[in-house]
Amino acid sequence: MRIGYVHSRAFPSVEANVVQVVQMCRAFASLGHEVTLFIPKREEFATRDAALARARELFGDSLGFKVVFVRRWKLFGRLEVLGSVKGTLSALRKYPQDLIYSRNPWSVGFLPRAGVPFVWEAHEERVHDRSKFLDHLLRSLIVKMSKKPELRKIVTISHALADVWEGYGVARAKLFAAHDGVDLDVFGNPPDRSATRKALGLDLERRLIVYTGSLKSDRGIEMILESARCLPEADFCIVGGTEEELAHWKAEAARLALSNLRFAGRVAHRDVPMWLGAADVLLMMWTWRVPTIRVCSPMKLFEYMAARRVIVGPDFPTVLEVLEHERDALLFEADNQDAMNAALRKGLEVCDDLRLPDHAYQKVAGDYTWTARCRQIIESLEMQEK
Repeated sequence: MRIGYVHSRAFPSVEANVVQVVQMCRAFASLGHEVTLFIPKREEFATRDAALARARELFGDSLGFKVVFVRRWKLFGRLEVLGSVKGTLSALRKYPQDLIYSRNPWSVGFLPRAGVPFVWEAHEERVHDRSKFLDHLLRSLIVKMSKKPELRKIVTISHALADVWEGYGVARAKLFAAHDGVDLDVFGNPPDRSATRKALGLDLERRLIVYTGSLKSDRGIEMILESARCLPEADFCIVGGTEEELAHWKAEAARLALSNLRFAGRVAHRDVPMWLGAADVLLMMWTWRVPTIRVCSPMKLFEYMAARRVIVGPDFPTVLEVLEHERDALLFEADNQDAMNAALRKGLEVCDDLRLPDHAYQKVAGDYTWTARCRQIIESLEMQEK
């Protein structure tokens, strides 16, 4: 089957949503489908070849799918998503598909014009976070389109989010919940801890707690700094962040005189397994301030499960859809600093015991790979047609 993935963010990028799209395209291709990604090119790349060369640097030598760059114009100086509609439809006419897949809510309004069935993937309760009017407009459009045969399925990234969209008016038969996943070829064979630490310039003897991900103000980075202050017996490493975010948090770490905290900065997605492999404990970190936390399915969770290290993280509802406390991970009450510190201490105590990491790995290998996710989605579409 020819599957076209339509996305509106510029490519290539290490933004989480772009990484997720790349993994989905690869997974569909691994199942034998002919996959094409229709996406705008980042402006800093003058040519298609330059952009694809950078993509291979970020995601590995072979993307595994075709990329068609679509033209994008700014409307009223900013509406770049809508500005890509004409270019996307033109590209879809030039490269016909059997099924179109997208996670862009604006696409629901124009993809029926492509003349083939499509699937929309929901990631949030609010589809427009800056405008209540546009959120209501888009949500109403999606619910209306869900009643039409062209929109075959709405895939949600958690069961909690499926419940939300059913509450909005989408029929349960049109909904399919599928958490995010992981590529075991990339994350499932963690490198040797000692060798990795040598390569990264990390202490070989001290216990190491690693966090990878965003450094936005709602992620609870201040709690990581406080844990570093309270647990001087361990080293902490934070991987990720923009230059502005890094400058802010480095200044905070200096103010607290933290000598056991290192900022690695943003790294290519393919290099993340090295940092995970260097760890004794992997720390997940979000707060209730994250707008999507009630319904999200963080890719980090599944990458951590594949890394065969002890996982410590907050017990948000969608995390509990996947992990079980003291069987797969050590979970603490969200936004509770004392509970977080206690969980990290417990993680350091048991990090040489493989029972928690083994349970987490077995679960992710069986149910939460990108290939398994895409297979489940295709099977749900086939069942719907019977």
